[in-house]
Amino acid sequence: MSEYQNLKSKLPDHITQGDVKKILAAILSENAPWDWFTRARIPFPFAVRILRELQDAGYLAFANDKTQLTPRGQTLAHELHATAEPNMTCPRCAGSGADWGALQNIFERYVEIYNARPRNENPEFDQGAMTPESLFRRLALMIHMGDLQGARVVNLGDDDLASVAIGLTGLAQSVTVLEIDERIAAYIQAVAQKYNLPLTVRHQDLTQPLPSNLLGAFDTFVCDPPETEQGLLLFVEKGLALLRAGDAHAGYFGATVMEASLAKWARWQKQLLNKHEIAFTHILPPFTEYAPWPDEKPLPDIPALATLAGRPWYRFAFYRLETLPAFQPAADFETELSQVFYFDYEGYYEAWKV
Repeated sequence: MSEYQNLKSKLPDHITQGDVKKILAAILSENAPWDWFTRARIPFPFAVRILRELQDAGYLAFANDKTQLTPRGQTLAHELHATAEPNMTCPRCAGSGADWGALQNIFERYVEIYNARPRNENPEFDQGAMTPESLFRRLALMIHMGDLQGARVVNLGDDDLASVAIGLTGLAQSVTVLEIDERIAAYIQAVAQKYNLPLTVRHQDLTQPLPSNLLGAFDTFVCDPPETEQGLLLFVEKGLALLRAGDAHAGYFGATVMEASLAKWARWQKQLLNKHEIAFTHILPPFTEYAPWPDEKPLPDIPALATLAGRPWYRFAFYRLETLPAFQPAADFETELSQVFYFDYEGYYEAWKV
């Protein structure tokens, strides 16, 4: 029996040979253990399960604060052709391809507003804020693509305060925020009044019908959906219901492989492309970093992960879609609010279920 066959017998069917190869390559490539997950590009609980089995079966050794492959682990890596991969990411743009240096003055104003935002993120709404630098990499791309200039923009959920950053640029004609959390909605409204920003905030549960006067009324939508298939499709298809008919309108959304397998990506990509007259123009690397959650926990049974990273490690890729000439706003719909929009077996919290 090969080393991989031996390991596979201890892993669930949904974890593939490719997943094991990716986590081995990440271990060989990254000295900081919490960076393994960005490098591996597989759901976090899959990676943790593989690490536990590698450790228990003697493929990994932890000594002197370092994790290394044992001779047996090296044999497994050789079987799977897993090798160290040099980090070729641009250190300035972090893989976004965008330089936001020209927005420095706006950034400084935004950071003050960001630091004063309501905290105690609500896990029931899958809340978490990206770092300001990450948001401004996104903002630079939107400006470069011409999707803010003179546009009517809508944000579906906004615990990152992206609407505030957009408003501070002075480029958009208007920005509308649809937010379920009344604390965040009230804060954004107060900021808009203080800084005289063209912002309108509406309390909105996206599982409920959207205001009819907003349907088909916007040039650009922005959202960061939950990582479940149903959650992502809920947010993005609601965004498509808000875009104007015709071509050259844009939608932006985040997606991560840390809580969504490529198989899941493929399913919602197919649904969106088959149902709507759109094209994906950008799928950018995971340059979006999320600030650590207040309730973030280590993994004490894996020595390399027994202490928290102490810095951002959870990352998102960034999508841009554009409408085609035959595009019509998606049909609005109503559905029941359920945990199915926020939780599935690929979610990061599954890693703590030993």
